[in-house]
Amino acid sequence: MFKIVNKQLIALNIKRIDISASSIASKVLPGQFVMISPHSSMKPIPMSVIDADDRKGVITLIVHEVGDVTRTLGEMSIGERVAFIVGPLGKPSVIEQYGVVICVATGIGAAQILPICRALKKKGNKVLGIIGAKSKKVLMLESQMRVVCDELFITTNDGSYERKGLATQNLNDLLGKYKVNAVYAIGSVEMMQAASHMSQMRNIPVWVTVNPYMISGMGLCGSCRVRVDGDFKLACVDGPQFNGDKIDFEDLARRDQAHKEQSWEKQIYPSNPKSGGLATLVKSFLGLAKKKM
Repeated sequence: MFKIVNKQLIALNIKRIDISASSIASKVLPGQFVMISPHSSMKPIPMSVIDADDRKGVITLIVHEVGDVTRTLGEMSIGERVAFIVGPLGKPSVIEQYGVVICVATGIGAAQILPICRALKKKGNKVLGIIGAKSKKVLMLESQMRVVCDELFITTNDGSYERKGLATQNLNDLLGKYKVNAVYAIGSVEMMQAASHMSQMRNIPVWVTVNPYMISGMGLCGSCRVRVDGDFKLACVDGPQFNGDKIDFEDLARRDQAHKEQSWEKQIYPSNPKSGGLATLVKSFLGLAKKKM
């Protein structure tokens, strides 16, 4: 169970990892994610599943090494086993036959939007893809996106590759050029807010995938609350995809900034099991994983 069967460096500090997880590979749909922990001593973190091979029983994850958990996972070798994976979690993305669809993503969002583009293409849509990165060194999944998109547009903040600027500039151009029927956006809060605003101005349906701070991934802690249409929703069970014109982006930005002040991968939680809370939750996850193994 949960053995690493393949590993590939795809960009600076970014790796593709294929893991044996047949029960997840047979069920996961575009937009869903897993909670994963490389070692029993580490707390789980959420990761989107970018691909799944039901026949081989393998799921694919993109690991951006930015904290202790992701660095440990990225340093593991082919043949090693991760402590546990729980999933698939979250609701699948809304996939319909629209006509012309724009999928825009920045940073690690490119990994999350790839399976959505693939599903939209299979549904018969014309998919226009936009991916943005700070520089060419951290641009990811260009070749894979070219396969699943009818056209792909790339921007880099520093101009080191393709168009210099922001992904939203490309989005604005395409919205003016094509009769677009739907927009999907994944990236920073600012980018998704801008994409939603541009789409709303043209009465185009827009879907965004949020990535708030998350502990359990199963709706047990309430840490991933998102204000949607005036009510609080949990990204882990009600999302992570929501209608962009109903998201309170100001509230989402405040919560995002609060958690950035102290990396959630480095937070210290109480280890006394009598205190309950996260410590008990993590131990329950680990116990479940060991039983599966």
